[in-house]
Amino acid sequence: MSSMLNEAVVHGFDAATAADRESEVDPDIAAALIGNHFTMLTSPTWAMQRPKSAHALRGTGQTLQWLATDATDGADAWFVERRPDGAGWRPGTGQADVTVSGPAQALLLTLPRRLPLADGPAHKISVDGDADLAQHWLDNTAHASN
Repeated sequence: MSSMLNEAVVHGFDAATAADRESEVDPDIAAALIGNHFTMLTSPTWAMQRPKSAHALRGTGQTLQWLATDATDGADAWFVERRPDGAGWRPGTGQADVTVSGPAQALLLTLPRRLPLADGPAHKISVDGDADLAQHWLDNTAHASN
């Protein structure tokens, strides 16, 4: 159900953008979908279906922190580590090479590249640390088949 809701939210944003309309997602729903997104990207299924992506997400201990500034249900932080055997994530915070923060909806729409990873109030996203690392993550998590 989470995956179907994620598709509806992201593609609903696409439709609203095409119609030049605003779209809003409840921050707690967006936060739950962010967790679902990281679960998908770090799963064995992702590695089987998208081996190039899964390989590109491997690393040597690089860390990324994603923080929602408006979620109220406690699911407001996601900590990602790029390890040699693959990427992993956990809810919560930690010392990170890069921290990307902003409203949950903006984070949710940045992860599938519907919104750009850009500092500043126009994008509602703040990037602190190695922005190239965050961009690498985004560039290598496309849903397109290999």
